Amino acid sequence: MAETFFNFFTILPLPIWASMILFPRARFTQRIVLSNWPYIVLGGIYAVLLISQILTTTQPLGFSFQALRAGFNSELGFLAGWVHYLTLDLFVGVWIFRDAKYWGISASVFLLVTLFSGPLGLAGYLIIRHRKSKTDPIKNLN
Repeated sequence: MAETFFNFFTILPLPIWASMILFPRARFTQRIVLSNWPYIVLGGIYAVLLISQILTTTQPLGFSFQALRAGFNSELGFLAGWVHYLTLDLFVGVWIFRDAKYWGISASVFLLVTLFSGPLGLAGYLIIRHRKSKTDPIKNLN
C-alpha cells in the first residue's frame, strides 16, 4: 500500500514539470506556474502523513539524528519526507522557470537537473543567473 502511495505522490507533480520543460510558452503552463493549488494539495498530503506519523509512532519526537532516522524508517515518515522533497523541488523548479523568463535564460536544462537532483539544478541556475545579473541595467543604476 505504501508503495502505491509513493508512486502516486511521485507522479502527481510530473505534469507541471513536463509542462515547464516541454511547453514553456503554453497557456496552461503559464497558468499552472502562477497557481498555488499544487502546493496546497501537496502540503495537505504532507500534513496528513506527518500527523499520521506523529499519532502512530512510539519513538520520541525531535530533530536529533536518531529521531529523524527512526521517523524515516517508518512508511508514513518516509512518505512524508518524500512529499516534502517533491513539494520543495517543485517550488524551486517553478521559481527557476519564472525567474529565468525575467532574465532571458533558457530554463529547460536547469529544470531537468532540478527535477532529478534539486540542489544541483538550483546551484547551476544561480551560477548562470549571477553571471547574467552583472549586466542588469537596474542593478547598475547605483
